[in-house]
Amino acid sequence: MRVVHAIVAQRLRTGWRGWAALTLLIGIAGGAVLAAAAGARRTDSAYPRFLRATAAADVLAGPALDGVRGGFDFAVGLLPGVQQVAPVVGLNCVPVAPNGKFGEQSEFAAPLDGRLGHQVQRSKMLAGRQPDPRRPGEVMIDQIAARQFGLRVGSVLRLAALSNKPHTKIRYLTEHVVGIEVTSDSIVPVNMLAQIAYIQASTALYRELGPDYQAFDGDWVTLSPGTSVSKFTAEANALARQPRYRATGGQLFVSDELAQAATVEQSIRPQAVALAIFALVLALTALLVLGQVAARLLLASSADNHVVVALGVSRRQLFGIGLLQAAIPITAGAVLAGAVAVAASPLMPIGPARLAEMHPGLSFDTRVLLIGVAGIVVLLVAGVARTAWRESTTRAHADSAARATPGYASRTASWLAGTGAPVTAVAGVRMALQQPRGRAGASLQGVIIGIVLSVAAVMGSVTFGANLTHLERSPRLYGQTWDAAMDLQFGDIEPANFARLVANVPHLASWTFGLHGTITLGSGGGVVPAIGLATGRGTLLSPTMLAGHPPGAGEVVLGTITMRDSGIRLGQRISFSASGQAEHATVAGRAVFPYFGQGSFTPTDLGHGAIVPADMLAGQARANGDSGYNFVLLSFGADSHRTADIAALRRATAKFCSTVQQSTCIVTNQRPNGVTYYDQRIDATPLILASLLAILGLGVLTQFAFQSARSRRREFAVLRTLGFRRRQVTAATTWQISTLAAAGLLFGLPLGAAAGHVGWALFANALGVSAGTQIPLSVALILIPTVLVVANAVGFWPNLASARKRPAELLRAE
Repeated sequence: MRVVHAIVAQRLRTGWRGWAALTLLIGIAGGAVLAAAAGARRTDSAYPRFLRATAAADVLAGPALDGVRGGFDFAVGLLPGVQQVAPVVGLNCVPVAPNGKFGEQSEFAAPLDGRLGHQVQRSKMLAGRQPDPRRPGEVMIDQIAARQFGLRVGSVLRLAALSNKPHTKIRYLTEHVVGIEVTSDSIVPVNMLAQIAYIQASTALYRELGPDYQAFDGDWVTLSPGTSVSKFTAEANALARQPRYRATGGQLFVSDELAQAATVEQSIRPQAVALAIFALVLALTALLVLGQVAARLLLASSADNHVVVALGVSRRQLFGIGLLQAAIPITAGAVLAGAVAVAASPLMPIGPARLAEMHPGLSFDTRVLLIGVAGIVVLLVAGVARTAWRESTTRAHADSAARATPGYASRTASWLAGTGAPVTAVAGVRMALQQPRGRAGASLQGVIIGIVLSVAAVMGSVTFGANLTHLERSPRLYGQTWDAAMDLQFGDIEPANFARLVANVPHLASWTFGLHGTITLGSGGGVVPAIGLATGRGTLLSPTMLAGHPPGAGEVVLGTITMRDSGIRLGQRISFSASGQAEHATVAGRAVFPYFGQGSFTPTDLGHGAIVPADMLAGQARANGDSGYNFVLLSFGADSHRTADIAALRRATAKFCSTVQQSTCIVTNQRPNGVTYYDQRIDATPLILASLLAILGLGVLTQFAFQSARSRRREFAVLRTLGFRRRQVTAATTWQISTLAAAGLLFGLPLGAAAGHVGWALFANALGVSAGTQIPLSVALILIPTVLVVANAVGFWPNLASARKRPAELLRAE
């Protein structure tokens, strides 16, 4: 054993520069892989950990009218299955700009007692503290308000309080910002109110202003284990209909916060997946490249094996020497990779998950680090084991024997020679496809696989990205089959009034009235955001149907994911509740849903949602004689000039819309969260990944070009002796590189297109949209000349160096 250790130590000292470089490369590449893998796990888990740490509510329940008067908001906490309740009230307060004008729309709320922010919906403070409940002059804002109004802790915020009573003077308030928080809604705003600034006042301010300044009220509710949202919804609606709580209007709006949390996680997950894919691709490429580097270093240091064998070292000992010689720097590099990953951990998580991270800074992901470091050692040592075993045989040690070992012949080169092709082309193709002689030859198999995988990955990434872009730019694919919508949120408009407003709008062909609402599917089925549709003029406008038809009387249409999660089939008869009333309907179709959202309640989203006849959602409103609708879907005729006609629509409805308390009235883009956040989170990811993989593929090709130029120098010398000129040597090496690039294109392009097709089909199925695939043939046509030109540019310098070498110099070196 001492002999083995002595030989290993001597070889490492002799070639320390090469082995040190390998250790450094493993540390950098492995550290990037481990950092990305740990970052993917941290990014994916950041929001769930945030929800647990802040005791996030399961449900937000708000009465249609008033739940403070009569004590309904506090009575909700006494319902069976309710673990905690934190009542909150909204106030009619708006920020006032320095010039005295009212600022942008914001949500202004105050807790009714001390539970909000402490027992339920605890705050993650970015700076400062929560308002003192005894001080009316203190407020806390979220990061959206801080950015929107340019505020920080210590800033003064001037507000205007607007009374519900007519002819009451505006009260101006001076509030001091004492804290900036992150709310569960503001990390990824998935509902209407979450997209605007949030300001939280103290309980004392609400008591000072009184109910005359109240805008809304509601309850943040956490449920006991085993209590479903649907069960709570039924019990809360029954409570609201009791005579003692008639101030509520007998109707309750319920938002399933668990569903909204799932939407937020779904918008964050693409970044975690992108990091995981980055780690996987980088790991595979690094193993391929670093494995070849380690094998070459081992080959170079084993040139004197025949001498060692002659001194009495056995084949087993020689094999152990090779493994140990490679294992020491590989292990050192793996440990360095772990250190690099820890040092890079403050860069994670990425995207909105960074805002949700409760413990930013250094992170030690023990599982990733231990498995990653061990994996680096095992895989790289296993990769050089074959080389070490081959070099432990006595036949492969003598240089003369190495030169006599024939490489495999290329049938393609032989066929090309038979066709009378130029000798430079035949020589170049033979060098590309025929294994070089001797143990110093470059590994063609690894190079070709590397190029094919790089081309395939680029094509697959581009195919996936093309389909994602097509979804983003095609409203019909994400459910919007109309040109514009009048969305009044909690307000309404009667059909006759709407007809008068749009009487002079040109080219308006049809419209459909609708109501916002929710339905509760069975026991444990959860609360599903729903829209109720009623024909106005022309054909019924409905979200894009994937199967079946829009709902008629006694029918319902559901989203793909809603059906999948609830185990519902097309044509099935189901039971559900709408507006607190039990309903039975047949599932008539499956649809894709654009964005339909009301306030802070859960919006529809691609595969999530339901469509029912409007009467099912009318509930108490119809009982009270209200015949208005929350929104209207509008479609223009084929001869319409969309921009001009929509402008005319805005002018015709401007006066009415000015009375609606929301940021906009006429909307033309109802892209759902599933499209908006995939667009923002992963739209650039396929291109970034494709660029990275292209660089890695070029790295493999560059390594091959330099290694091939060195290992084939004897062949170049023989060719020059036989009469080849420098120009012909350069032409032959150009054919060599072009042949390898062509092989990568031949197999990589169809493989990548197929992988992109399958990947998009799986992704589209998970989103609940149509799985039709776009194959970017134009990109494939551009890739062919690009890859060939870039590959030859990479091989230019080693090829030029080979052509300039004198034959006598090369043969003397041999």
